[in-house]
Amino acid sequence: MRVNTLKSSVEDFVRIAKEKNWQLEPVPWTPEAFFVDRVDRETALGKDLLHLMGHVYMQEASSMLPVALLDPQPGEKILDMSAAPGSKTTQMAARMNNTGLIIANDVQEKRLWTLKSALHRLGVTNMIVTKKVGQWFGKNMTGRFDRVLCDAPCTAQGTSRKDSDALDYCSLDNIGKMAKLQRELLEAAIHACKTGGRIVYSTCTLTPEENEDVVRSMLDKFEGQLEVINPLGTLLMQAVEDSLIVQKELGMKPFPAYRVWPQTYDTEGFFCAVFHKLAQTKDRLPFEPVRFQEEEVPQARQKIFGKQLEEKYGTSFLQDGDVIFQRGDQLLLANHPVSKFHMPVQDYSLGMPFAKRLKSEELRLDHEVATLRGHMATKSVWELTDEHLNKLLDGKDTECPRDLRGDVVLIYKGMCVGLGLAIDGVLKNRLPRWVVQKS
Repeated sequence: MRVNTLKSSVEDFVRIAKEKNWQLEPVPWTPEAFFVDRVDRETALGKDLLHLMGHVYMQEASSMLPVALLDPQPGEKILDMSAAPGSKTTQMAARMNNTGLIIANDVQEKRLWTLKSALHRLGVTNMIVTKKVGQWFGKNMTGRFDRVLCDAPCTAQGTSRKDSDALDYCSLDNIGKMAKLQRELLEAAIHACKTGGRIVYSTCTLTPEENEDVVRSMLDKFEGQLEVINPLGTLLMQAVEDSLIVQKELGMKPFPAYRVWPQTYDTEGFFCAVFHKLAQTKDRLPFEPVRFQEEEVPQARQKIFGKQLEEKYGTSFLQDGDVIFQRGDQLLLANHPVSKFHMPVQDYSLGMPFAKRLKSEELRLDHEVATLRGHMATKSVWELTDEHLNKLLDGKDTECPRDLRGDVVLIYKGMCVGLGLAIDGVLKNRLPRWVVQKS
């Protein structure tokens, strides 16, 4: 489990885990993540309230390594070329504390919906989602990003310990096709990165053709313009040494990379390499910016929205640097870097749901912003008991104080779990379907 520090602190998670009698072991390369063991497994971890509310994210430990190596910093512009299902993207956003900008790209519609769901559940606002083939960025957005993650499609051998079917796709022909695609994507990532920036190449497979061979081909092609570095020092030296063994067997000029064998760190198999871009690799071409699908709300109008929410909840739920966009009746929460970023293509989506404009011109707060910032509310708030929470999670309405009226922020043990609608002593259940655990 990785703690989503946009919503929780590591200290709070450790305390709650202790209350639940969970045994925690830190993930060495990700301080906010833990291997979790427990005696009581009656409730799946995926249905635990912490996970449902986006306070934690269940993620394979080795898949956290690429972001640890990328080391995104607050305020930077980051490209995630193959972002779905969103595990690494949400990890980046938390490390950046929702500052700067992340372009989360994928090409498949179904994967984009999965990506957006993860981004919204975890409270990511510094986000523009795009739908392009990864190669497009090398030509059309050359030198625009401080750091680029190229988590490339692969034959996925490293996942075979939990899904042996993965080995069905590891024919020599498929390995060759994947390696060709990976070279194209990695070259585009290198072009899209600024000089002096960092590129991380990663796969969840174990074949040298898709790993060391791909890295070596880029070093040879861009000799003097790229170098491979080891930013973790001695932390994962066994993984570095294991890659050097493979390189020696292949007769390669050596470079530092991370080959994570499943038996070494008790994780899925993984491979990562970190490039430092020393010089420009492609001329940067001018382009005509394309407008977002969403329209930025003028500051005067944004203040009106904020005042309306303050009257109802005692807070606007807005912070410095926030920018509200509108798409139809849906208001979306993003930030200043998102609003000022230009692209030669229309976005797929941006930001996260904030509120809906009703016919009465009132605002109805969205579940996503409530679970991110509901703790800021001082009015129209109700503390749930275990009994009330269980009814809501069972898909039922529940009783509430008769003096509550209209939309209400629901708090359980300090955590906002969403919103309800209070009418004459009855709280109408407004939790999303994916939160409700029974029908």
